[in-house]
Amino acid sequence: MKRFCLISIFLVLTICYGQVYAYAWPPWPFFPPFEPQSRDVPIIMYHLISNDSNQLGKYTITPAEMEADLKYLTENDYEPVFMAELIRFVGGWHPLPKKPVVLTFDDGRYSDYDYLLPLLEKYDMKAVLSIVGEFTDENSNANYDLKPHLTWDQIEKLHKSKRVEFQNHSYHLHDGIGCGRRKGESMDAYQVRLKADLSKLQETLTIKIGRAPTTFTYPLGIISKGSDEVLKDLSFKASLSCYEGMNTITSGNPDDLFQLKRNIRRHGQPISSILNKLEKDNNGRS
Repeated sequence: MKRFCLISIFLVLTICYGQVYAYAWPPWPFFPPFEPQSRDVPIIMYHLISNDSNQLGKYTITPAEMEADLKYLTENDYEPVFMAELIRFVGGWHPLPKKPVVLTFDDGRYSDYDYLLPLLEKYDMKAVLSIVGEFTDENSNANYDLKPHLTWDQIEKLHKSKRVEFQNHSYHLHDGIGCGRRKGESMDAYQVRLKADLSKLQETLTIKIGRAPTTFTYPLGIISKGSDEVLKDLSFKASLSCYEGMNTITSGNPDDLFQLKRNIRRHGQPISSILNKLEKDNNGRS
């Protein structure tokens, strides 16, 4: 009987610990199951996918280009990962694939639903979408057919596909100064304003898809002193910048996940050229 009770207690504790691990980071108590590791992680930044030749350029590529990128990744053994996987790797609980890459899409464009999702399903891949709450609200309430951004219904469908991870791109900061401080604004006032904006989208996404974002994507790439402090206060575990280059992250070092570098995928510049340049530059610094 005593032995049965001990086994029962052990099973209950194991289940409870598993639940904590599944939803909390870093895992508590922190007992990494493997030695600290460092990995190079390239992150690619996309915006719009369109067949409209008038839109093609720095922030817009064609569906054919998007498919060519995914095909290249498949043929060259790259494995796209979610931000949650990077976070768990740094926490010491999730090994990364041999050639990880993060595919990020900013603003929550309609093309994420129309073009991206079918391609992710075709090539068995995943992507990180950072939405602007204000844009989604406007398009969800609009009374016209052509909607430049996602609706909440589309976001729920994308989430259920399990091909997409949603992150926070602010609710109403996608303007001229992004997360910059206003002229004459005190640090306290700035942080209160930033916290209120980010919290609004955190709460909305939690209601809509049952999960709060873990990562903040800086609008327009504008970062101010004090912004990372706000992110950490709001329990964000990572942030994405617009600085370009390769990222090196190390398990046990959570600061590696803030202001991660991303590389813009422009029209006419295939992902192969971006990844080859990053690898060449990185080897040159070794």
